[in-house]
Amino acid sequence: MTAAGTAAGRVRLTEAEIAAVERIVREHFGAQAEVRVFGSRADPAKRGGDLDLHVLVPGGTPPPEAEDRAAAAVEAALDDRHVDLLVLGRDAAPRRIDDIALTTGVLL
Repeated sequence: MTAAGTAAGRVRLTEAEIAAVERIVREHFGAQAEVRVFGSRADPAKRGGDLDLHVLVPGGTPPPEAEDRAAAAVEAALDDRHVDLLVLGRDAAPRRIDDIALTTGVLL
C-alpha cells in the first residue's frame, strides 16, 4: 500500500478515509496486502454508492470470516458506510469479480 495522499482525487474518499482503510487492511491482512477501490467510488464523476474494496494477499485466500471482520472494521471507521470487501490470495484462482477489481480498481 502507498501513502494515502496518492489516491486522493482518484477515488471518492477523503485522505482520512483512505488512511483508515489502509490501516485496517494492514491490521487484518498484513503489510504485504494490496487494497483497491473499485466500482462507483473509483470514479470521481459518480455520486453515492457503497464502498467496494478488493484486497490481494500473499498465499491462499483467507477464510470468509476474515473478510467479514475486516469489512465490519472499515464500516465502523467510515461512520457505518456499507462496505463490500473481497479478499483474494495470490495463490488462488481469481473469480470474475476479482478480475474486474484488479483491472478497474484504483490501488491505494
